[in-house]
Amino acid sequence: MNKISMFLICDDNYVPYMATMIASICSNTESFLEFHVIGKGISEENKLKIQLMNNDIKNFSIDYKVFDVTSNCGIPYLILSRMTSSTFIRMMLPDLYPEIDKSVIMDVDMIALQDISGLWNESLDDCIFGAALDFPLGAYYGFKKKMDINEDCSYANCGLMLIDCKKWRDEKITEKCLKIEKEYRDKLTCADQDVINKVFLGNFKILDCKYNSLLGNEDDIIIRHFCYLRKPWLSKYNIEGELIKNFDDWWKYAKMTPFYNKLVQEYDTFNKNDDNSASKAIKNYREIENKNIAMMLRKKISLRGKNV
Repeated sequence: MNKISMFLICDDNYVPYMATMIASICSNTESFLEFHVIGKGISEENKLKIQLMNNDIKNFSIDYKVFDVTSNCGIPYLILSRMTSSTFIRMMLPDLYPEIDKSVIMDVDMIALQDISGLWNESLDDCIFGAALDFPLGAYYGFKKKMDINEDCSYANCGLMLIDCKKWRDEKITEKCLKIEKEYRDKLTCADQDVINKVFLGNFKILDCKYNSLLGNEDDIIIRHFCYLRKPWLSKYNIEGELIKNFDDWWKYAKMTPFYNKLVQEYDTFNKNDDNSASKAIKNYREIENKNIAMMLRKKISLRGKNV
């Protein structure tokens, strides 16, 4: 049986979403999945819960590695409330796992709706990585305009990447990424994604959007990405006030995990006073965003005061 290597960046708070993603991939894929999880650390309790999934879902293994980008790489802060600084680990993964020559990198706010073997077998055409394109407007205003990039330059959504890890190491891409992060730290709109796109300047294999469907409008979707402010564990509605596509699919896979009851409880608490209107869902999102932005600002000021 073919084996597929997968890098997942996850901290303890995101484990229920990672478990849901793992359940979706394994349920739809015949190959054996080797998951390599890295971040600030997963509790032993949550590791045990993930391992219990092996009783019903046999085609995966999982290992864990602890890595903190602040202490290890001098990346002190990240003023992006929807992300944590651990997201920068993405640009270092091939060097952190030198024994792996090929892998898929996926965000944990995704689910597979079909077998991902087709993604694994995609040719990179001598490129170092492959990825689907991001939203055109978001790419321009969040990246090209701020970082002096040609408007015609392709911009990858790095939530999913098929990567030639050996070429990444040979070309010293991690070193180049760390240099760009330091130079553009206060201009980054999408953190590591901006950094990677700045380093490669469009020189990557463009994958079909069915492998990273951001809106869920495409036919024959393989992997659905619940991108910014479209999280099914919080609401039925996205930021535009529309029902989230594949909402029921996400909860179907969540039910296969030991975290299902907790997820239902948190969802019900979050929507306790909800009148099921889109405007209420959006209001809840924005309240959370404002709190997180204030928290990150305080953290940034504190860290700068310590000369981190």
